This record gives sequence, C-alpha cells and structure tokens, in this order.
Amino acid sequence: MRRTALLLAAPLLAQQQPTFHAAWQDGLDAERSGHWAEALAAYRRARELRPTAAARVVIYGNNLLLGYYPRTRIARCLLELGDPAGAEAELRLAQAEPFAEREAVARRIRDQRLRTAPAQPSPQASSPERETTPPSPHVGSTTPPPSTTPKDALPEPPKEPTRQPAPERPLQPSEGSAEPPRITPPPAPTQLPDAVAPPPPVPDAVAPPPPVYQAPPSETPRPLPWLPAGLGAAAVLALAWVWARRSARKVRLRQSGPRTPAYAPGGLPAAVGPYRIERLLGRGGFADTFLAHHERSGQEVALKVPHLHRSDDPEFRARFHQEAELGALLNHPHLVRILDPGQENARPYLAMEYLRGQGLDERLGREGALPLAECVAIAQAVAEAMTHAHTHGVVHRDLKPGNIMLTEQGPKVMDLGIARVMDAATVTSTYAFLGTPLYAAPEAQLKTHVGPAADRYSLGVILFHMLTGEPPFVGETPFEILHRHRTEPPPRPSLHRPGVPPLLDRLVLRLLDKEPDQRPEDSEVLRVLAEVAEGLSATSSEAPLG
Repeated sequence: MRRTALLLAAPLLAQQQPTFHAAWQDGLDAERSGHWAEALAAYRRARELRPTAAARVVIYGNNLLLGYYPRTRIARCLLELGDPAGAEAELRLAQAEPFAEREAVARRIRDQRLRTAPAQPSPQASSPERETTPPSPHVGSTTPPPSTTPKDALPEPPKEPTRQPAPERPLQPSEGSAEPPRITPPPAPTQLPDAVAPPPPVPDAVAPPPPVYQAPPSETPRPLPWLPAGLGAAAVLALAWVWARRSARKVRLRQSGPRTPAYAPGGLPAAVGPYRIERLLGRGGFADTFLAHHERSGQEVALKVPHLHRSDDPEFRARFHQEAELGALLNHPHLVRILDPGQENARPYLAMEYLRGQGLDERLGREGALPLAECVAIAQAVAEAMTHAHTHGVVHRDLKPGNIMLTEQGPKVMDLGIARVMDAATVTSTYAFLGTPLYAAPEAQLKTHVGPAADRYSLGVILFHMLTGEPPFVGETPFEILHRHRTEPPPRPSLHRPGVPPLLDRLVLRLLDKEPDQRPEDSEVLRVLAEVAEGLSATSSEAPLG
C-alpha cells in the first residue's frame, strides 16, 4: 500500500510544482509592473496550489524558489488596492511567514490609516471655559486687581499649580513650611515700557505666595487661527496629489491597451484575441490550455496561452512562434493540428483542434496497466507520429502520457511547445532541462541539444508504464527520479507483469538504454511493434471461444 501511494504521489509532485511556480512568477511580474489586481489573483492561485509557505521550495530540474510567502504578498496587494481590512486579515493568517515581511506591510497599514484619519481639534481651541471663567482673587492677598485696559495689562506669568494657603495666617520659615513662601511683588506701575524685562529671581521669603494672575477673557492668548486650517489644507492637497497620480496611471494603462491576465477574477480570462474562453482544459509549466470558440465562426478550439512571465521572455516567444510553424510543417493523423497562431498585446496564443476524449495519464491513473494489445496499438500510433516529426527534423522533448490524447480517431500526440528543430541553435542554458522527470531521457538533463533518441527513450518509459501500471523509475523528489534515470538499470517489464512477449520485453529495455546511440531507430521500433501486434492478433484468433 505504501509503495502504491508513493508511486501515485511522485507524478503528482513532479507535475504540480511547475504549476504553482508559474502562478507565483505571474504574481511577481504583475507586481513589478504595478498591476495589483493581476498580482492578487495570481498569488491566490499559487496559494491554492501550494498553501504552505516556505523559505525554499524545490522545483524540478535544478531550480529552487526562495521566499515563498503567499499570504504576505496577498496582503500587500490588498493594501495597494485600498483594502487594509483584508490585508490585516491575511497577515493574521500568515503567522508562519517571516516577521520582518509581515511587519513591513503592517507598518504601511498603520501609516495609511493615520494619513486618512480626521484631524483632531486643538486642545486650546476646544476649551472655551478658559476664556469665559472670570479670575478668582487669591485668599489673603492684599494686591488690588490690575487695570483692565490694554496698556496696564501685565504679561501672564508662567502657569504653576496653585496651592491655597491656610486662611488663619501666613506661614513663617521657622514653622517648617513644605513649600517656601514667596514675597508678594510690588504693585504694577500704571505705565509700562514697550519691552518689559523678566523679573529677577525671587529669593526665599516669608511672605505668602502671590495670587495667580489671570487676564480678562478679551486678553487671553489665543492659538494661531491659521494653523489648523493650514494643516487641513496641506492634507487635502496631499490627497489630491495622490488621487491625481493614480488617475494619470489609470489613463496610461487604458491608452496602452488591455492586458490579458494570467488569472483573472474567477480564474479565467474572458477572451483572448478573437476567441471567447469557456473553461480551463489543463495547466502546464509553460502555458494554460482553454476550451474556446471563435467569436465569428463559432469554431471550437483548444486555445493555448503562455503564462505571463513566459510571454515576456523573448526566447520563449520565439519558441512559441516556432510551435506554430511546426504545426504547419507537420501533418499527421496522430499529431494535433495547429489552426490559428496569433498574438494580442505582445502576448502570443495558439489555437489547436479540440479533441474529445481522455488523456493517457487519466486512463493510467484510473486503471493502471492496460491490455497488451492496447499498449502495443498506442505505442505504434505514438511511434508513427514521432517518426513523422523526426523525418521533418523536429524533436518533441516532452513526450509523456499527459501529452497523448485517446480519441475516437485514435491516439493523438499534443504539445510541441518545447519541441526543437534539430538544425536550430536557439536554446540557451535557461532551457537546459525541459521535460517531465518521470519520462525524461538521461541526456536531456545534461545537454541543451538532444536528438530523436530522447523521444524514443520517453516512448520506452510510456510503454513500460502502460504494461506494468507504473513508471520504471520513481522517487520522493524530482532530483531522485532524475538521478535514477542516469544511474540505475531499468527493470524488465516481464518481472512486473508475467505474460509480456519476450520481443516486446527486449524492445522496452533497448529503448531505455542510457546511451542514445544504443537505442533502436524509429524504423526498427515500428517493425518490432508491428511484429508484436501481429503475434498478439494471431494468439487471440487461435484462442478457443467461450
């Protein structure tokens, strides 16, 4: 049971990794371009495919994704889209992600709320009691109240907390007063000079403290009346500036034309070029495939749209256009036909014939090993399609059950997206490894250019999978699987399934040879499969009925 679960988990791991990574890259590209809605949708898609955050995520091949923190990225996008409450909710769920990343977004949320909060009124301006409360005379004071005319007004002394002395008599120093009393200043003169010097320091004395002078309401110092209004005007101007910049950016985006998002709200774009999208058919490491209809003719097609971060790569665009050229070059009943290559806003797309049926991977996942005659028939169809492609100088490089559709017209080989014309030297180290680990030839991991023998190796893996119900090399990680392809000898199919014809058993082992030169040529593969099919047909016809 554990071995079966491991065998089922390995292909899923190998095929799911590029999918969430593609969505994550789409989000990063959209975020760098300032398209926050697209980035939000892409990050949410990546989180659906891989909910767990991690500092390092292994991607098949020789790649590592560093810093996979989807909830913090989602919170940042929500904040940019004006939803601080949603951003806070995402941060509360992102406790497993680094504190520094979350704190940076939380700080921006606080700053945004402080900027948008209404200004508080000044404490002095909101306290009318101070202006309307008349002064109260100090108990025991003999100083007459000063004149209320402006010229006789004294400057207000520093405010100190007043303490009411005992009404019986003033305290003397000898009586141990807790606070030394002060001498009552002399009465103010009737005329003051324009500039009044500060009073000299008051020595410790025996007189009671002076009364606290409080000017009449008409002469109480008021706060500057223009300060709150100026601050409010500055805040309004700042908000207007931000609004103007955002409006100008929206105008520029509208003038530059619409962008087809990789993951629009609801998971699907509404339309691509002249094709109306209906539903998703499948996602891969390089592109998504949708069921679509032409707006004018109504023709039903399978529309292939590369991921956003791939379509911005000039080399990948050239490779994608090359696939369209291959569709016109290759015409075979077991190859999917290319109908309409196109481009919209510098993003290419490819319309192919829509096939009704099921993928070979779905059939293998549901049933396991297939009948011998069906295994040979599918292998013959795939070998014929690859022989036609190799004759025209084309190598598929990603032959696997997921790229083989079982239809009423027979098996059809799909997805030449990473195929290479053998005389074209356009592949760089960026695409040093292309393919799926479970079905990749050993040389495809080490060389940028591979020949038709790599497709024949993949055909041998597919044939082994159909005969036994599992691939010949499995592992817990893509790196382990790739290592086994390079180092371990393949097992004989007859050990897992007794009754496999010896001729077919030897053919599979020869197709899985580590050295490309030791594998049989296309013509020999077709000849051996024809002999095996004839032998199985003769055996079934000689079997007694009932």
